[in-house]
Amino acid sequence: MDYTRGIVVYDLQGTARRVGVSVATVKRHVAVLRELGALVWLVHGSKRNLRLPGRKYTATATIYGAVIPRCYDDAMGHRLTGDGYSARVCGITDQGRQLAVTAAKQPQPEPHSLGPSPRTPASVESGVVKATRPARSTKKPRKTILGRSVTAAAFAAAHRIATAVRPLVNWAQHATHSQLAWVLIDKVLEGWDLERVHMWLREVNPADRYGPRFRPERPHAYIAAQLRLERALRDEERERCAPQPKPTTPNGAFAEALHLMRTGSADKSPCDVPQACEGPSNEELQDLRHAAAAAYLANDTDLITSAVQLLGKKTAEGLYGPALVEKTMRLKMAHHEKKTSPALTV
Repeated sequence: MDYTRGIVVYDLQGTARRVGVSVATVKRHVAVLRELGALVWLVHGSKRNLRLPGRKYTATATIYGAVIPRCYDDAMGHRLTGDGYSARVCGITDQGRQLAVTAAKQPQPEPHSLGPSPRTPASVESGVVKATRPARSTKKPRKTILGRSVTAAAFAAAHRIATAVRPLVNWAQHATHSQLAWVLIDKVLEGWDLERVHMWLREVNPADRYGPRFRPERPHAYIAAQLRLERALRDEERERCAPQPKPTTPNGAFAEALHLMRTGSADKSPCDVPQACEGPSNEELQDLRHAAAAAYLANDTDLITSAVQLLGKKTAEGLYGPALVEKTMRLKMAHHEKKTSPALTV
């Protein structure tokens, strides 16, 4: 139900899913509300296909109007103009006036007594100094979502925009006018008008990002998160586009060392002396030969032939043994001859 005209789009399946009851329970409750006069039928829904372009099947929804039962207005002495859903209160009857006078004559409860507060100084509790002036002088002004200072004129403008834009944005209708005004102050301080704020709220619509059925329970918190996200993206873009600092000119010592390194006149350090590479240990050598023998038995010659091509035949024989290298090379030649020989015809 919206907050302006009290129009209810009857979503049977969606209501049952959100409330957590069965469809039959929702039907019974709606029937009770209609019998009480709290809901009236404005538009009868139909399952006939509207044949809209681009859609396979589209039906019309049932629309109710939320009203106050006539018996309540009669009991309270309200004078009405019109009837049914379009009825509006235009005055008060003698009975209603008498009820108002009776209610005004009833004794009102006394206000709560002021008790001691742990944050109130002793001089304030004794009545020497008023608590209003020190509290106002020490209270820090509240900041906006993005850390800007709030003025009365900015909040009033944001409240007017929030009041006008909330009926236009269905996913933001759970928030109050004050909550929407507070998260929209930053846009007002940037000079945005109602049309631009409305377009921005349509761009950050959560249904476009998280699915058509998603609606935030706290719309003002969702809008505040979008404001912080936009600020982070702007800061990142500004940092990326900022001019890079000029490189520092190397000093004389660095230039001299670079010249000596390029000319080769620098002294050789101990790290420049090549170290002799150690060969594989006996255990590693045995593992290599076992793996090569298993590959040979599986008619796989790639391991040893690759070693012969990359390291040379003498080094491969030292790793895998002369006999295994010779057998693998003969097996490689046999495979090659079998591939290149012409096929026999029957």
